[in-house]
Amino acid sequence: MKNSRKLALLILNRVLNEGAFLNEELNILKNEDISIKDKNLISNLTKGTLKNKLLIDHIIKKYSKIRIKKIHTVILMILEMGAYQILFTDRVPDYSSINESVNLAKEFGNRGSAGFVNALLRNLSANKEDILKFDFYLNELKTKNIAEYLSVKYSHPLFFVESLLKKYDVKFVEELLISNNEEAPFEIRVNTDKISVDNFAEKLGKLNYKCEKTKISKNALKIKNPDGIFDTKFYRDGYFYVQDEGSILVSENSNIRECKTLLDLCAAPGGKSINLSLLSKSSDIISCDISNYKVNLIRENIQRLGLKNIFPRKNDATKLNDKFVNKFDFVLVDAPCSGFGLYRRKPEIRYNREYNDIKSLQEIQIKILVNALNYLNEKGNLTYSTCTWSEEENEHVVNSVIDYDKFEIIKTDGENFKRYYPSKDGTDGFTICRIKRK
Repeated sequence: MKNSRKLALLILNRVLNEGAFLNEELNILKNEDISIKDKNLISNLTKGTLKNKLLIDHIIKKYSKIRIKKIHTVILMILEMGAYQILFTDRVPDYSSINESVNLAKEFGNRGSAGFVNALLRNLSANKEDILKFDFYLNELKTKNIAEYLSVKYSHPLFFVESLLKKYDVKFVEELLISNNEEAPFEIRVNTDKISVDNFAEKLGKLNYKCEKTKISKNALKIKNPDGIFDTKFYRDGYFYVQDEGSILVSENSNIRECKTLLDLCAAPGGKSINLSLLSKSSDIISCDISNYKVNLIRENIQRLGLKNIFPRKNDATKLNDKFVNKFDFVLVDAPCSGFGLYRRKPEIRYNREYNDIKSLQEIQIKILVNALNYLNEKGNLTYSTCTWSEEENEHVVNSVIDYDKFEIIKTDGENFKRYYPSKDGTDGFTICRIKRK
């Protein structure tokens, strides 16, 4: 039997130190001979540790006799996982979490490392009641620097918290950070070509899946107990596509009612193209991305759902494609971005992206949007979307590109840039801007 905590540690190491994506690492476990219980434990350990890492590190600093920067990387991750179990979960007795952590320290360190891990985690366990009064430990930060306090308490990058506080009040920011640390919901876009949302919810209910309708979209369901759903006939036969409601709303907010020729420029793995297809059955959709691998992902998904009006193509969105110029009624630009709106679903982004990354992303976004506007025909319109709230990747990009003598912004719910938040809307974080030719 494989050691689930060891697997969690190895995944955490690949994510934090080798640039791996957590969801992809967890998906690999589907092919491993591991029980659902252990898979859930690994998922909980890795996600929970990442979502609370800065707070855990702050606590470790207070209880460790060794400066945290001097602790070996792997030993620190063992401590973080152990501390997470002791302080944030009640599934496993503290002594068991400590013993498992010590065993990992013996395997990946030495006798001294094991003794250090044992002593520190026992100290945390003994003082757990006091430690859990987090505001007591963070009181000095709270009175000195509210941004740093929120950053540590909710384990979000300081630059991210500071950028939010420039735009929103403290209450809104704290609610957003809290929601980012909650479990992201499992949501699906129902293939309404095959079945209605209500009928599908009823069929899933008969298989003991607990479903409810999403807050805004009428075409989606939230499934509270999704274990095993990819093994069902419904998945194999293309009755649904897994997608967050925020991503679904990008397509649903788009103005495609009378559009016959549609272009999805940055489409992989194909979710937004799928939505466009289901919303506009009589249209032709060119669905593009930069590599054969990504194009094949699109192709696999549309084939599983049985959609006939999506045509995958390899295309570099940053380069002008002469064959596309003036050809499309509608263009979707779901631009490559910082992903700051996905902290809830992809907590590793907190540690592998920096504020300076925005500048290089902005340059790419501008190139793509300039090209996309050239692809619109004389009555064409466009949706520009990102999974981030930063003005640098939204307002600044659009305003630097648009010639307002030729184009205008179409308001969405009364806003030029419509934003969705997990704390307010229950979705992943998205920003949407709709543009049309005058």
